Formats: sequence, C-alpha cells, structure tokens
Amino acid sequence: MSLIQDLLKPGGGIALIPFIRMTILLLLVMVIGMGIADIARIHMVVLGCLSIGLLISISWFEKAWNDVQRSRGGVSRNESRADKEPEKTD
Repeated sequence: MSLIQDLLKPGGGIALIPFIRMTILLLLVMVIGMGIADIARIHMVVLGCLSIGLLISISWFEKAWNDVQRSRGGVSRNESRADKEPEKTD
C-alpha cells in the first residue's frame, strides 16, 4: 500500500504526528533565532508562544489517542499496525 492510501484510511493521520512535531520544532528554532537577531522581536515572542502551545496540544492529543487505543484493546503508535485492520464504526 502506498503512503497516501495509509494516511487516508481511518486513523491513518496519526502517523503524521512525528512529522508535525518536527515541523513545529523547526518553526520554534527559526522563531528563536529571529528573535535573537532582533527581527520583529514582539512578533517572534507571540509566534514562539503559539508554537509552544501547538507542541503541547499535539502531545496532549497523542496521549489521549494512545489512551483510547489502549482502552479499546487496540495498538498504540509504537506497536505494529500491519496485522490489524482498523475497526469499523458504522
């Protein structure tokens, strides 16, 4: 199966969390660098706070997702999902 098909399956978007987290971390590094270089400092402070908030919300979502998966008897992000079909909710 291709990566796009895996992402479009129900529950497949959870695989993007590491990519999203790294992108936000790179944004935060850029914002800190630009703040140190004194480029629109107040804007960089606000953008930095928003980036930190996004990182916290992504971590919270991932923790909640893993808790729900464990309570349903499903697999967490760290376990293999190749053997198990996603549950149907219809």
